[in-house]
Amino acid sequence: MTSYPTLLSPFTLGSVTIRNRTLMAAMSSGLSDPGGRVSEAQIAYYAERSRGGVGLIAVEFACIDSSYGVSEERQLVFDDDAAIPGHARLVAAIRAGGATPALQLQAPGQFAVPREGHVAVAPSNVLSRRDDSLRARALIGAEIVGLIASFREAARRALLAGYEAIELHGAHGYLLMAFLSPLTNQRDDEWGGDEERRLAFPIAVIRAIKDAIGDVPLLYRISADDFAPGGLGIEDMARITPRLVAAGLDGIDVSTGSLTGSLERTIDPMSKEGWRFEMTRRIRDAVDVPVAGIGSRTPETAESALLREDMDLVALGRPLLADAHWVAKAAQGRSADIRPCTSCNWCADRVFKHLPTGCAENPRTGRETVPLITENVGHGRRIVIIGGGPGGLAAAVQAESIGFTTTLFESENRLGGGIITSAAPPHKDNLLWYRDYLERRLAASEVDVRVGSRATLDDVLALDPFAVIQAQGTVPTAQAIPGDDLAHVVSAYDLLLDRGPTPESWRGPVVVYGGGETGCETAELIAARGLDVVLISRSDEYQLARAAEPLYRKVLLTRLRANPHVSIRTGTHVLSIDRTGVTLNEDAGTTHITAAMIVIAQGRRSDDTLAAELAEHGITSILIGDARQISRIGEAVHDANTAIRELVGSAADAPPA
Repeated sequence: MTSYPTLLSPFTLGSVTIRNRTLMAAMSSGLSDPGGRVSEAQIAYYAERSRGGVGLIAVEFACIDSSYGVSEERQLVFDDDAAIPGHARLVAAIRAGGATPALQLQAPGQFAVPREGHVAVAPSNVLSRRDDSLRARALIGAEIVGLIASFREAARRALLAGYEAIELHGAHGYLLMAFLSPLTNQRDDEWGGDEERRLAFPIAVIRAIKDAIGDVPLLYRISADDFAPGGLGIEDMARITPRLVAAGLDGIDVSTGSLTGSLERTIDPMSKEGWRFEMTRRIRDAVDVPVAGIGSRTPETAESALLREDMDLVALGRPLLADAHWVAKAAQGRSADIRPCTSCNWCADRVFKHLPTGCAENPRTGRETVPLITENVGHGRRIVIIGGGPGGLAAAVQAESIGFTTTLFESENRLGGGIITSAAPPHKDNLLWYRDYLERRLAASEVDVRVGSRATLDDVLALDPFAVIQAQGTVPTAQAIPGDDLAHVVSAYDLLLDRGPTPESWRGPVVVYGGGETGCETAELIAARGLDVVLISRSDEYQLARAAEPLYRKVLLTRLRANPHVSIRTGTHVLSIDRTGVTLNEDAGTTHITAAMIVIAQGRRSDDTLAAELAEHGITSILIGDARQISRIGEAVHDANTAIRELVGSAADAPPA
């Protein structure tokens, strides 16, 4: 008997039966060719997830009429019959793995990528907030009728390619949602005005597609709440969604948020697992067709949501980037082996930059055409890894998996390094899921792990390694602030790593000096204990936490600015520190503020200790992660993968950690 009997049971959606209740949510992959055609990389990407056990795969949004623009530089385009053969190959690959193939259809509306000589379109004119220039023009009636036909034709092509279900993207502010929302549809004609007329375009699209596809299931993705004042909330959508269903839908796919103002509620960073489930249940109670809900990170959460009848299908997005075999591992009773999605949004950042999809933890995501190393190519050779942070742990697991005898040194008394410091601030403990996963992988391996042991040159030479991977992170740099050696001055890094004063001994008020991501997070951490914090940044206000992932940065700064225990002073320098506080230099002149603890959140550099000495002894040494360049967890893990490939001289990938 399976541990997740409901999640893994077959499910009938309209005329189609899928093998289990999981749906791969449509996500941008950035893998299509420059003309919007299906690429071999895309086929391999979806085939891997089909082999991984997903029930229904909703292939990412395909633009139904590119004459009005596309949402991304490498978005699929499905507006002529020449695209059908590529999609047919994709469908065949998905079916071969056992999943049911579906295609999501979309029109970008105002969110089309800017093109020279073209203006995006929308239900009503959209003006730039910056200079009142026209960002998108209102569609005329004939164009609206033409777009309805374009949706119908795209659905017809999808059937010819072999797709067994269609989904309409009616969420996140794209054209279908824009017509529905009173914020973006300010027309006063048959296509807009009151709610009845705002429904006209989505209903016409649904009816046109159902006319073309017959009993093939048609799903519709909604934003259950756009989190915009005057927009559409859950009460509105619980009322509106049954109208959409009555037009011919066979299922609803519940998401939230909009590209305008609330994208962090669509691709949410480090949030509580399952926070949308109550809204999903509201929609499910309002309609008589199956409902899919996003937000599960573990099979346990998914099974519970199904048993509570919050949803009928579990939509998995980013978890399938982290682990393509999420479903198969759940079915095999190996849920502890699922590489966890921590919602770090490394993947989203790539989409924003129009780069191919990827995952911080899984270097293989988006690179499925690269063959895997299957032989014990490292047999008879030893690798030494210095540093037990994310890069070092990933390197150790990968090296051991392809036969290397592997020794890992970590100077601290526990593993994790940068994962621990990143997970210490409020709302970021999801990152520890990845640390715990890597520790489980190490425990099941034969890696010689030496914690509390700072590797010396003699230690390394005694092991006579084939190569050394240096992942020891960063070391502090002197700030030369008079008084920075006083007892009540502490490094933010030490505080986050829990090797500074214990939280019980912290006393306020506190000054945190450094307005980067680390400084902002440290201020929030200290404030969470009820202490008053002054966050001081040498930079301007708009540069606070500037290196943070954009959606997380927005959420972090919103919390900080609303926190009654935090005050922020930008464009300010700490001139000196004394036993009672700090002396500052601001625009208004020099001032002194009282502080019982001063936290320095700046001044670290890459630690390349031993690199030169190892080179002198003829030992290959590769710097990865922060030891190479201060960056993020994803860069460290990807560096580890690259280092292993470099050491074995292969164009193939070691199995990802």
